[in-house]
Amino acid sequence: MDFQIEVNNKLISVNEGETLLVALRNNGFKIPTLCHMNRFTPTGACRLCVVEVEGKRDLITSCSYPAKEGMKVKTNSQRVMRARKSLVELLLSNHPDDCLYCQRNGNCELQWLAAEMNIKERKYFGAKNQQYPDYSSTSVARDPAKCVLCSRCVRICEEVQLVTAIDFISRGNQTTVNSAFEKGLNQSTCIHCGQCIQVCPTAALFDISHVEKVQAALQRKDKKVLFFISPSVIASIIQHIDLKPRHLVAGRLASALKRSGAFKVFDLGVASDIHILEEAGQLADMISNKTDKSFPLISSCCPSWQKYVEMYRPDTLKHLASIKSPQHIMGSMLKTMYAGEAGVDAEQMYTVAVMPCLAKKHEASREENTHKGLSEIDAVLTVRELFQLLKSFGLNLEQMEDDSLDAPYDQSSAASIKLGYSGGKAEAVAREVYRMMLNDSGEKFKFVQPKSATAKKETKVKVGEKMLGFAWVSSIQEAEKYLAALKEEGRDDIHYLEVMACLEGCAGGGGQPISRGFAGVQARKKICSDQEKGKEIGWPDENPVIKKLYQNNELSLLNKPYEKWYVKSFEK
Repeated sequence: MDFQIEVNNKLISVNEGETLLVALRNNGFKIPTLCHMNRFTPTGACRLCVVEVEGKRDLITSCSYPAKEGMKVKTNSQRVMRARKSLVELLLSNHPDDCLYCQRNGNCELQWLAAEMNIKERKYFGAKNQQYPDYSSTSVARDPAKCVLCSRCVRICEEVQLVTAIDFISRGNQTTVNSAFEKGLNQSTCIHCGQCIQVCPTAALFDISHVEKVQAALQRKDKKVLFFISPSVIASIIQHIDLKPRHLVAGRLASALKRSGAFKVFDLGVASDIHILEEAGQLADMISNKTDKSFPLISSCCPSWQKYVEMYRPDTLKHLASIKSPQHIMGSMLKTMYAGEAGVDAEQMYTVAVMPCLAKKHEASREENTHKGLSEIDAVLTVRELFQLLKSFGLNLEQMEDDSLDAPYDQSSAASIKLGYSGGKAEAVAREVYRMMLNDSGEKFKFVQPKSATAKKETKVKVGEKMLGFAWVSSIQEAEKYLAALKEEGRDDIHYLEVMACLEGCAGGGGQPISRGFAGVQARKKICSDQEKGKEIGWPDENPVIKKLYQNNELSLLNKPYEKWYVKSFEK
């Protein structure tokens, strides 16, 4: 039931059950916050959302106070403005004065608040905390001196990703956010998803940067630097810069990277197509083998999910697909097959993956991805770092000439773009299973997604006489809920489960541009869908590049669909 409240002498409509903050924002009133996150229960920790309510002696936190009929609220009275300004000044009292060198300079919520509240000088002087940065992790760095104790990182790590790698330590003015026993993040339960960086309002959490070592490699004459670009990154560039025409963005990026000194720029979508085929082949083989009951087969391309399973769900390891991620399929191809074809020594090659995922940095550092002293991937750049690299060379994508990605890895299918959002990979794998098991072109293949946003993310696909179940979830929390439900209900009708650790998959990856709210994630997901429509090649088995790769290795997509030829190439 709707009712009205008075805000700054103006009547506004409010929905029953809304908090005052939600009601105010829905009606165009800008209320500052640091601790509030949509879809999370409010805490009122930062106090910045205070408003004045007639009949109340104290200011109230609008994020945690329910809107009630007949309320009279003031959002910008002198009392409210002074309180908010004082709160920000107190936060600044012991905050480092290094904005010019800060990773978040220009994109810092504390900096924005100070500007909005016209704070021109330091009024409170607090003792600087003797806290030191933690660079021990392979992906996430911490600078506790810049922490404002908003609780966002703690909550998303505990409530969404279920790992509680960081939490509040001590009490009162001694409170800090740290990992267990105040050890480095490398000794914590961190799964490297980077969601804490996405929600951090300052630079208390940031990337372990690979920009400097990529810059150094580009300047070395004895190195051939090869970039490969995830299709999800192209969607992120379009969303962030909105280049037109959209189908030329990859070519402009290739042009910019070659100007910076890159030897070749490839399309990671080629490896994504291979990954889809190999995983679909493994599933098709399991379904055909009636004695194998280890369903569901769970996707293996998300390194954060793999890390979580290794630490918390060792019983689930047997369900993970045995296929390398697209990043390492490409890395191994470049340092073996391509090195031989191009006549370049593998030791001269410097492979750089450009990804929307922060956990790919950790994945690249894993021991199993290094062979005879050579790493498959030498550096990983997030979307944020890609923009930083281009700026450091003075390159503007809007001013770049049209170029193309380099052969032989320059063509990918529309299915490769589907890996950029939750549910897309499940559809791509389902289609390839359908084709493999029926030896069919796949023209009659149907993958019907649930229309309701609250429905279970699963569907059934009829393959001959068999009815196969495919499901997809994003975030560790949803994965745990779904797996628990399958076990509790005794269900055996789900054959394949796609799990992505980040909300909505790579569209909400930890390496994406930092933006408040969920709108950016949805925009990138839509761009991915739009990009699929413009692809000439629909599915991996239709890709001539993939056909040639399998033919050269004397493999048949139907007879040996998931033989790990890219691993065997290291043994030759």
